[in-house]
Amino acid sequence: MRKNKKKENFDNVVIKNVELTPTTIGKIESNEGNIWAVLALFISLIVIIFVLPYIVNLIQDFNNKETNPPIVIDDNDKDNDNEEDPGDKEEEIDYIPIEGATSKTIKGYRYDIQIDNDSNNLNVKITNTSGSITNLIDTPMYIELYNEKKTLVDRILLKKEEIVTDATKVYNYNFNNQNDENIVYITIDTKSINDYPAIVIDNVDINNNPFLTCIKDNETLVYNFKEDETGYYLFEINDRYSVNENDEDTIATYETLSTSYNSIEGVEADITPKSKGFTFEAVIYLDTVKISEKKKILNNPAFYEKNTLAKTIYFELNSSGYKCN
Repeated sequence: MRKNKKKENFDNVVIKNVELTPTTIGKIESNEGNIWAVLALFISLIVIIFVLPYIVNLIQDFNNKETNPPIVIDDNDKDNDNEEDPGDKEEEIDYIPIEGATSKTIKGYRYDIQIDNDSNNLNVKITNTSGSITNLIDTPMYIELYNEKKTLVDRILLKKEEIVTDATKVYNYNFNNQNDENIVYITIDTKSINDYPAIVIDNVDINNNPFLTCIKDNETLVYNFKEDETGYYLFEINDRYSVNENDEDTIATYETLSTSYNSIEGVEADITPKSKGFTFEAVIYLDTVKISEKKKILNNPAFYEKNTLAKTIYFELNSSGYKCN
C-alpha cells in the first residue's frame, strides 16, 4: 500500500529583502618604502646585466698578464714603428752633380762620365774592376740626364757587352736636348722590366696584329706583336736600312750581310738598288729562328727574342736614340 509523503511546512521561514553588503575577511598593511626597494632591485639587475661582460674581460686580461711575460720593444723597434711605410715614400734618387769628370762604381764596374753640354755629347769609360770576367749583356744600365730643376731631359741605355777583367771600353752617345738645357745632374743605375711603364699600341696591320715602328738615322725597324690580356708579345721583326749614296764598300758589306741572313732558316733578306744608293731589308720570323742562337750573324742590339714584351722594346730603343711610335 502506497504511503502518503509528508508535506514540508515553509510557513515559519522568513526572507528579508536586504541589499548585499561587503564583508571584511582580512587586511594588508600598505608600506610606501617597499616600492622603492623593488625599484632599486630592478635597477641593480639591469646594471649587472650590462656591466658583467666588462668585468669578465678585466678578469681575463688580468689572468693573461699573470701568465704571459710583457713584450719588451727596444728603441730601434719604436723608431721603425714611427717610420712611414716605404711604399708610401717617393723612391729616393741618387742625383750626381756634373762637375767635370764624374765617377761611380756599381757591381764591379767603374763608370767615368763626362758631359759636353755644347755638343750634347755623353762620354762614358767603363772599367771592369770586379777581378773576374763578367758581362753587361743581361744588365741594362741607364744614365739619365737632368736639368737644374731635376727634370729628366734624356735617358741613355749603355751598350751591353762583355768587358774582361781590368779592361776599359769607351763609348760616346749623343743625347736628345730639344730645349737646349744645361745638364746639371745625372743618375746611373740598372733597370728591370718592372721599371718599364706599360704602353698601348694603336697601330695594327692588315691581320689586325699590333706593330711598333722605331726609326734612327737610316734604319727603320717594325716590330709585330701578338696581343692577349697580359700584353703585346713579339713574333716578327722587319729591319729596313736605306742608303742614299753609291759607296762600294757599304754596298759590299750589305750584300755579304744579305747572303748571311738568307742562310738562316726563318730569315729573308734582300737588297734593292736605287738611282743613288740602295735599300736593304730583312724579315725575321721569330717563330722559326732564335735570335740567341744566331746573335753572331744577326748582330743587331735592336733585335729581340720571341715573346719580348712591347714595353721593353719601346723603353730600351727610346733610350738608344730611336724614336718609336
